[in-house]
Amino acid sequence: MDIKSLEKRLEIWKRILLINIGAAFTLLATGIADIPNNSSPYFPDWHDVWFVILLASLFPGFILLLGKHWKQIPIQERLNTIFGFFAITWVNFFAVGIRSGPATSSEFNYFLLVSAIAIAVGYWWLHRRILKSRCDIFP
Repeated sequence: MDIKSLEKRLEIWKRILLINIGAAFTLLATGIADIPNNSSPYFPDWHDVWFVILLASLFPGFILLLGKHWKQIPIQERLNTIFGFFAITWVNFFAVGIRSGPATSSEFNYFLLVSAIAIAVGYWWLHRRILKSRCDIFP
């Protein structure tokens, strides 16, 4: 694939990210609005939508980060989109934690905390590495 077509596809992925942001925050808002009614963590039709949005936000992040064709585009052009997908994946997991309410296990809460820290540290590390490589080129 040539770089021009990959850049066009990256713009499409950015638009898909915006759709995922809207869907994830809608699920989060419905979970927050339903907190007074959380007598049990049973949500029969909600988990299907959640799972589709989770997969639609997790896989593109990994594809853009590790994909063979995508490595032709510099990481600094893909970085915000990649971590946008990862952050929306975290918001999806957080929405499940909100929806589950008191039935949420402490392991799930630790998973949320560790994954948020991992996303933040990964973004900081890659961003710092990019800035360091720019300074090496132009001292």
